Amino acid sequence: MKQIRGYFKGSDFIPALSGLIGKISLISSFAVVWAQELGITNPHFVFDNVRLEIFVGGIIALISTLIFPEIAVAGTLAPLVVLIPSMVKFGVHPLVLSVLVGIIGLIFVKAGLLSRLILMSKHVSKTSLTLVFGISGVILCIQKLTAFFNKTYWILTVLLIVLTVCYIYLLKKEKAWLMIPISAIVSLVLPLLGGIKINLLEPMNNLVLNPGYWWEGVWGIGFGLNLPTILKTLPFAIFVMLLWAMDTVAITTLLDEQSKEEQKREEINLNQSFMMVAIRNIIGGIFGGAQTSSLWRSFLIPLFMIKRPMRGATILLSVLCITVGLLGMPIKILAFPPLVWTVLLFGIFMPLSLTGLNKWRRGKQLVQKIGIIILAAIGIGYSPIITWLGAVVLEKLSKNNDI
Repeated sequence: MKQIRGYFKGSDFIPALSGLIGKISLISSFAVVWAQELGITNPHFVFDNVRLEIFVGGIIALISTLIFPEIAVAGTLAPLVVLIPSMVKFGVHPLVLSVLVGIIGLIFVKAGLLSRLILMSKHVSKTSLTLVFGISGVILCIQKLTAFFNKTYWILTVLLIVLTVCYIYLLKKEKAWLMIPISAIVSLVLPLLGGIKINLLEPMNNLVLNPGYWWEGVWGIGFGLNLPTILKTLPFAIFVMLLWAMDTVAITTLLDEQSKEEQKREEINLNQSFMMVAIRNIIGGIFGGAQTSSLWRSFLIPLFMIKRPMRGATILLSVLCITVGLLGMPIKILAFPPLVWTVLLFGIFMPLSLTGLNKWRRGKQLVQKIGIIILAAIGIGYSPIITWLGAVVLEKLSKNNDI
């Protein structure tokens, strides 16, 4: 019993809760966009798909972390969601995409190609991409919060002021990781006091793990396993490999920033991690999931901030996901838009943005500092792919790639 108590700490609940909320938000966004583009009218599609993915993801995360102690569990590839409309127009099938990403991912890991893509990124790439993902996330959260509150902007204004003051105070006290539970509580209480309620009375379907039920019935598009669809999907599956590399650069950059020289930093086996991400894609897709996987950013970032071992917090995250998937009801609370977007804003994207700004400020080469600003602006306004390619070129041209 003493060993169990020593293995887990109360602070492990912070990244576990953040990972759960972030996962619900990102799966929801994938499901919503797929449904819009494919004309899915089932009113329970998004909620049921979130429940399915949370449950399946929790089981896979639990099994994988018990087998591999240095694994970073599979989350959701957030940058891909904006490409779903283009993929649908091109004839991409979500199941085929999941399976191909898994197969190609395993090939890239085994051949060492993914590691090479990640190692190509040095100071300019790391700083630029961290700024792109951080600032883009901040903008997205503000847009979503503004759209939700619509004409009741006074609640949004009070909410942001209160949380910003809390964030600044906690930064000074070096306890910024506390923003996640604070954001969750404040974003539930303030809207409730302003007359905005959560509908908990709507009936729920049972959790179904039947590929035929999902692809033939709910999605209504069949399994799509034919040569033309595979060929149309293949380029996008390969493109996901580049997104994996960029996403990993942003996450590991934060880990490097949070780990001081005198401290023992958390070790992540990226090859084992992405092998499980690839397998997670295949399994999730077969069972009917809407998302595409990458590393679990909304879990790892606060975990790095509290400087706790990964395994204990991952087990707690897995148990939370499985429990929520089985019960269903907690999803309705945790999917409350003010809660989702404030937790992501102050718990994920603000730390990313500040990390990028700190790395930029410490840079010594003026050309690189100017280049980072330009590249980050291009990534925010157009595409992080252009940012990454431009950063790699700038680093090759620079005499010194380091800070």
